[in-house]
Amino acid sequence: MKSIRLLIVSGLLATLTGCAGLFIAGAATTANIVTDPRSTQEIWQDNNVELEVAGLANKEPYRKDARISAVAYRGTVVLLGQSRNEAILEQFIAQARQLKGVKELHNQVQIKAPLSVGEISNDSWITTKVKSALLTKSELNGIKIKVVTEDRVVYLFGYVSPEHAEMAIDVARNIIGVKQVVKAFDYAQ
Repeated sequence: MKSIRLLIVSGLLATLTGCAGLFIAGAATTANIVTDPRSTQEIWQDNNVELEVAGLANKEPYRKDARISAVAYRGTVVLLGQSRNEAILEQFIAQARQLKGVKELHNQVQIKAPLSVGEISNDSWITTKVKSALLTKSELNGIKIKVVTEDRVVYLFGYVSPEHAEMAIDVARNIIGVKQVVKAFDYAQ
């Protein structure tokens, strides 16, 4: 009888823990939507464009000769990554421009071999350090800035004031391992 009670209590605790996680995740998502000036439709469309680009990059001939990802914001798409072959890249760009929701496309893909696992891990670590440093800057509390690192180049995205943009750029620029900072902000007036 005791083991059945223990099993029931354990099950309830696991369920409650799951609910708490869902509640917190839901609250975080709501907070992102509240601080994001895009409409729900724009957010959905941008996410869809990023997924479509990822799907395209996973098809032949791109899968073996390129590593390309995208960041989309209000229909403006930035392609990041590497391609061994310029002709393949041009073909990819032409197809990406045709995707529904792409209004403007900026190519930041380098002509070189795709990054190694070690280089990708280093980029992830740089992104983590930049995000952590941004979180500790009190003037940037409540400001949503997306950070993407590709080959030690940090890209900053978001809807910010020019003053907040300069603060974020300064923070990112001073992180060890950062080669360059590219601002891709939409400015609030």
